[in-house]
Amino acid sequence: MENKTVERSACAEKIVLARRAEGTPIRLVLDREKTPYAVCGDILRLAEELSGRLGAQVTCCDTCTSDGAARILVCCADEGTDAVLPMPLAEGEYAAAAEAGADGVTVWLLYRGGLARMAVIDRFLSECVDETCAAVSEGIFLCGRCTPDDVFIRTDIEALRDPFIVNADGTYYAYGTGWLGFRCSTGDLHGPWEPLGVVAEVPEDATDDHWAPEVHVYEGAYYMFTTYYSEKNRHRGCTVMRAESPEGPFVEISDGHITPHDRDSIDGTLYVDADGQPWMVYVDEWTATEDGVGRMAAARLSADLTHFVSDPIELFRADDPAWSHDNITDGCFLYRCEDGSLLMLWSNDDAAGYSVGIARSENGRVDGRWEQLPYMPYSKDLTNTLDGGHGMLFTDAVGQMYLSIHSPEHPDEEGRERPLFVPIRE
Repeated sequence: MENKTVERSACAEKIVLARRAEGTPIRLVLDREKTPYAVCGDILRLAEELSGRLGAQVTCCDTCTSDGAARILVCCADEGTDAVLPMPLAEGEYAAAAEAGADGVTVWLLYRGGLARMAVIDRFLSECVDETCAAVSEGIFLCGRCTPDDVFIRTDIEALRDPFIVNADGTYYAYGTGWLGFRCSTGDLHGPWEPLGVVAEVPEDATDDHWAPEVHVYEGAYYMFTTYYSEKNRHRGCTVMRAESPEGPFVEISDGHITPHDRDSIDGTLYVDADGQPWMVYVDEWTATEDGVGRMAAARLSADLTHFVSDPIELFRADDPAWSHDNITDGCFLYRCEDGSLLMLWSNDDAAGYSVGIARSENGRVDGRWEQLPYMPYSKDLTNTLDGGHGMLFTDAVGQMYLSIHSPEHPDEEGRERPLFVPIRE
């Protein structure tokens, strides 16, 4: 990403917005009724960071108040901001400016395009907020440009849905619908990715819908959690396959579907809890529910991962989050944070299309109560580029975490669905 900081005089004093532990009031101007849900969450990161790091009293309001508190506006650089910037911003560009007046300090974080908005927020937090205070220079103090190539890694795999990535000692493997595998041995996630073909032995009754393979290392072997349509029970369901190598062949170890045989279940994932108990979390598909609303479900697995040892439980519904615009639950993936929080990435449609949301277990357990967080790792509303979803997280050889999705959800003029890697942090 090309970043520029406007040079100021060495003796220029910083304008302090907030100091640590002083409870300084800050007004974050945000019109929630007019701002897309995903963008609200992106902007609200500011409130959380300023409150968490400094103890500032950040209040969101939909208009600029004049009560002496510092004001922060995150807004698109349109005609209404001409007086702030001496030059117009092109697509992908951003700038930050501050002005101290009799009624308080006003900070503008201006952008053209969703990626530029994300970039200016990140730069403001990294360069203007430290362990002691949040401070800016008067006038224009940040500017830069951000393009999709600065942020995303778009692989050379021409078409692959539901990509799941495994880092095996510096060699990367990608698996996707069709039980296809790809290998990248160069260390460069862009590629080249070598096709391995079908890496699983197809069960006799697995006649269709070979969907969403996930490969997990467990007890020294590689296990594939995946979906297929069974000719025996006439439903989609989740199964488990095993291999000694990440390149397969993966062979089914369960007696057909592990999930209930009388309904459609898809997108099974593995999670091992703090007690060492393995779980399968999976999608109770909308096609199987009485009201046509998808659910997320879970059940305890046997130690050898071949069958359930508990009845399935419902975790949440597709229509639980405020951002949901469809009845689909899709692409679950669990992640334990450094602070012990248990998160689940999952997909549904928001107002802009296929997206990735986050749920959090309130007690840190799979069978706890799940709340939907007001942040979205990926949405077309966030980036103003393509939609995308069915996310999972992986870490590269140098410790950078990535969100892997397929984008777009449907083929478009730019081509088929392919793996897209988005750098991310907790």
